Amino acid sequence: MGRLYLIRHAQSRNNQNWTGSDFHPDREPDPDITDLGHAQARALAGHLSDPQAEPRQHPFAPSGEAGYRLTHVFCSLMSRSILTAQYIAKACGLDLSAQPEVFEKYGIYEFDDAQNRVGLPGPGRRYFEDRFPALRLPESVGESGWWNRPVEDEEAFIERMRAVVSQFRNTLNAREDHVALIAHGDFIDQFINELMGVPRHVGNYQTHWVANWAFHNTSISRVDFVSGAQHVVYLNRVDHLSPELITW
Repeated sequence: MGRLYLIRHAQSRNNQNWTGSDFHPDREPDPDITDLGHAQARALAGHLSDPQAEPRQHPFAPSGEAGYRLTHVFCSLMSRSILTAQYIAKACGLDLSAQPEVFEKYGIYEFDDAQNRVGLPGPGRRYFEDRFPALRLPESVGESGWWNRPVEDEEAFIERMRAVVSQFRNTLNAREDHVALIAHGDFIDQFINELMGVPRHVGNYQTHWVANWAFHNTSISRVDFVSGAQHVVYLNRVDHLSPELITW
């Protein structure tokens, strides 16, 4: 039985400054996490490495089984995801590997004067090697910037998500890995949609939430893969956070 923990990154500077719209003067194309975000990430890492911290076992799992028992930690190439995931990998004694297709909708971008999204290159290989030396990089990351393409549109986003979900489903149906994937709100939202065959409810995607599912910073959502089936055990769990650390 494979297990996937979908974890949203810790609070970023854009999360901290968000006012209901992505278009604001302090927005950064690839923000770091805040001081509060670092506190969230430390709490998350301590929780995930605790051998008694995961009591919600699947009914088909052996009785008395406890703990997350992670075997892999994956993250996107966006700074907020890497910075969050580093805490987890270190606490659990695991390697940290970047997944090039795991990134937030649109990719790396800024706004022009007409409030249109404009794609940016993003950091190149040397940047990652210098700043995050423990991060395992895919061969596809060169010096020209890992994104370095136009803004991802809706059709491309859905196509990418279908491919990513298929990859994880096939892997976890065949192996007994326990994977922590540190990703992003829109990414996790559409991952659950695609995995469970849930439509993007039009009304939900025309509001300021822009999602079917809501995820707090560092929230944990668990999916088990058993005999070709998939089971969402829980969504948006934030038991590891004290009230003052809970943010969007």
